[in-house]
Amino acid sequence: MTLSYASPSLCLLCGCKDCREALIWGFKQGGNPPQILPQLLYIRSDIKKIQGLEFLRAFQLRENAKSTRVYCIKCFSILGVDHPGYKNNVFMFFKGFCHTNFDLDIKPSAAIYLKDFPEHLIYEIPDDVDKYWSFANKERERFFMIPEVSNSLREVMIPPEGITFREMILKLPKIEILNLPPN
Repeated sequence: MTLSYASPSLCLLCGCKDCREALIWGFKQGGNPPQILPQLLYIRSDIKKIQGLEFLRAFQLRENAKSTRVYCIKCFSILGVDHPGYKNNVFMFFKGFCHTNFDLDIKPSAAIYLKDFPEHLIYEIPDDVDKYWSFANKERERFFMIPEVSNSLREVMIPPEGITFREMILKLPKIEILNLPPN
């Protein structure tokens, strides 16, 4: 994919079971080994050019999933993730799980879903990174007060030069439901 904007606007560390399960599933298919606390990078959803569309497939972990992950079926890299909360403004990808040519040297703004993360590993999260165990009650409100979060996830009025990640998903074969056990 060639993107109109080649710099991520947000980086998060994610402790959720869904991210781990998606990375483990991709690894079992031949992808990169999963990371215990993957870095999620968010980039403007504006794709100017797509090569190899025939090798891309969309998957959801379960029937009731909100996130749709696009994998390359040749190497099982996760190229990106769409979620309704991204408002078709950004898409997410995992640092180290697909080759890119843009600067990925962005500091994490927060560590999220730590309720799912092994407690004995919390010490590995840098002290200067805000920590969120869930998005219940005040946690969600506090999370959206982070400038990088509110700037990345708000709706942008400038139309894309190309197509959005969600529009690309519509060009792919039907989304495959993996029916992984509930977490």
